Amino acid sequence: MTSATSFLFFAIHLGCIRAGKSSETFVKLECEEEYHGVYGQQSLLECNVKAVQNVTILTVTWKRVGGDAPLLEYHKHVNASTLGFKFAEPSWNKDNMNVSLLLTNTKMADKGEYECMVRTDSGDATATVSLSVTAMYKSPTMSSSPENCIKQNTDVTIFCNSTGGHQKGLIWWFDEFGTNCTGSAELVAKKTDDTLFSLSSKLTVLKATYSGSTNYSCTVHNTNGVQEGKASFEIPFVCSAGSKDDFASDSTTQWLAPVGFIGSLVIGLLAALLIFKRRSVQRARRQSTFPLMSHNGHPNDRHHDDEAEGNAILTV
Repeated sequence: MTSATSFLFFAIHLGCIRAGKSSETFVKLECEEEYHGVYGQQSLLECNVKAVQNVTILTVTWKRVGGDAPLLEYHKHVNASTLGFKFAEPSWNKDNMNVSLLLTNTKMADKGEYECMVRTDSGDATATVSLSVTAMYKSPTMSSSPENCIKQNTDVTIFCNSTGGHQKGLIWWFDEFGTNCTGSAELVAKKTDDTLFSLSSKLTVLKATYSGSTNYSCTVHNTNGVQEGKASFEIPFVCSAGSKDDFASDSTTQWLAPVGFIGSLVIGLLAALLIFKRRSVQRARRQSTFPLMSHNGHPNDRHHDDEAEGNAILTV
């Protein structure tokens, strides 16, 4: 019994050793468990075949967990793939142990779990990975109502719009002095057909003038408060590109007008004074009843003298 027991123990031990050695020939598939992709960009699900000895790949299959149709398949020396999915190695072949999957244009619908199955001449291997997808907001665009040729002391509404975020984001407002005006703005967030969000915010500036802030900026932030875009906008008070230079010209015109009026008034007063003096001279002439005699016995030419005196006054 003892010999039989010893033999049985030896046989079992030997079998375990052989099993251990044979398990070393099994193929392994090394992949990361989680991958992160960005909407509109490429995403790489990296997997590599590892084996104790050289192996030849017979079949590679990538598919969504729970899905039936393969996204990428290599079988009998033929590659077949769905649009947007391919091997990461451009010239992949059966001797290449890198079986990574490349998503050429990541979409929000691509997030989820993926399964990679490899069959070789030395064994099979399977791995499951997950892909999360995020999307960043695009740089915002700004506009105003009225659009241009805005007059001073007019209420102006400024708009800030952005799209592309995978979660509801925020829009912050600032004036040219750095004051946060977000509390006075109105934000509307809508979900688009591709499950992304569009943001639209408006800020109304009451009685906008050059003496106040004329330049405003808006920043777009994701749900975590991280800034993803910025734009600035200057209120278009005038139609030309010179803006504030034109305002300076308008200001010059405004102060020149009263100066011109005052000048005209002064000239009118001077003219009235000259006329008054001339009439005074004429009145004095009429009051002389008898002509004055000159030293030679002839009357003085008072009419000639009066005219000369009036002309002298006008000349002055």
